[in-house]
Amino acid sequence: MLESLKPGMTIPEVVRCPDGHFQQAVYGLGPYIADYPEQLLLPCVVQDWCPKCTAQADGLDDEICGCHSWEHTDMLVEAFKLGVLWDEYGLVGM
Repeated sequence: MLESLKPGMTIPEVVRCPDGHFQQAVYGLGPYIADYPEQLLLPCVVQDWCPKCTAQADGLDDEICGCHSWEHTDMLVEAFKLGVLWDEYGLVGM
């Protein structure tokens, strides 16, 4: 089942990094263990806010909300300043 991934995990591939330099990369699969704050930082969510839905932090039990998506997060990051993202939407802007 994972045989098609083997070349990428054994043969280095030249990739362009975000800084513009080229490096050889070998990919790997494995568990990612993180504490609660880091688990929330990965999806760009503030602590005590839901990482799965768009509910407000003080209404997680009584609201029907949509699911978080990268498209929704990107739209909010483009539209609002970092303080508004943190306070009103529970998002960490970059």
